[in-house]
Amino acid sequence: MAEAAARDDAELAGLLADAFRSQAAGGQWAVAAVAIGGGRRAAWCHGATPQSAFELASVTKTFTALLLAALAVQQCVTLDDPLARYLPAAAGAPTRLVDLATHSAGYPRLPRAIVRHMLSRDPYARLTDRQIDREVQRLSQRLRAASHPVSYSNLGFGVLSRALAAAGGRPFGQLLTAEVLQPLGLDMTLDIDPGQDRLPGHSNSGRRTPPWHNPTLPGAGCLWASIDQLGDYLAAHLHPEQTLLQQAIELALQPRQPTRSPPGQVCLGWMRRETGHSLVHWHNGSTYGFGSFVALDRQHNAAVGALINCQRPPGLDAAAMSVLRHMASRPAGA
Repeated sequence: MAEAAARDDAELAGLLADAFRSQAAGGQWAVAAVAIGGGRRAAWCHGATPQSAFELASVTKTFTALLLAALAVQQCVTLDDPLARYLPAAAGAPTRLVDLATHSAGYPRLPRAIVRHMLSRDPYARLTDRQIDREVQRLSQRLRAASHPVSYSNLGFGVLSRALAAAGGRPFGQLLTAEVLQPLGLDMTLDIDPGQDRLPGHSNSGRRTPPWHNPTLPGAGCLWASIDQLGDYLAAHLHPEQTLLQQAIELALQPRQPTRSPPGQVCLGWMRRETGHSLVHWHNGSTYGFGSFVALDRQHNAAVGALINCQRPPGLDAAAMSVLRHMASRPAGA
């Protein structure tokens, strides 16, 4: 499929092409990227269209965190609410919602029930509600402090999504759609939904891989999106005053805990680090068939997103950051 540009600013489209063309590995993978800044926007695609859907993987966590922030703004929850208020399995633990949203609850990266299955083709699909409840109960009996040093946890964000669903009184996907996706005008789909525009995923060796399903821990990674939709999401974070979720977006982007590797801070869902003369909010994601990366430089009114239909290659993040640095170093039209 030929390369394509959407909402094309010629300079930005060329910048994206130069940065990301090599990620397509000679046409082996589909790649889509978007850049926004200074009133300009462009998307570049190879092997895909601007409407082709990719798994967002862990970039989903920024949406889950925004849902927490939106419910906090509505006073449906508070960030300091104990997890046990919504999940009885957490009784006795001081863990708060904000601890889960900042990877500082002391939770392991993966639930114990899934570790031995991580090499299977769709590992999270094996988990049951009962297994997660047991995991939360076991951790709650051990954890004696609310906040711990930051340690990235898919389990923690999945448990957060279960708590938010309980607080909102409906399944996580429905709640996320009503409180985040619809207010931002995003017609994204969950992993349980069919989608005719979905691309197939691939391992790094080129083997097709099935999409992942995450019914018990959806907030850790359940969304699919096109590069156009991801661009709209990033634009909302650059200009939240133009959305219905201004307070929630600002709340989600506030730094809360220090991180050591890389040095920086964790916000609600988002990571933040200093790069040169900028503070960049970022997140990445990977499944066995897809990779994703997003970054915001609000100081310079710039954002970049990238999607690929193979397990995230090492160069994807670096390519996106090179575009963001270039945009930050040059004023619009320069």
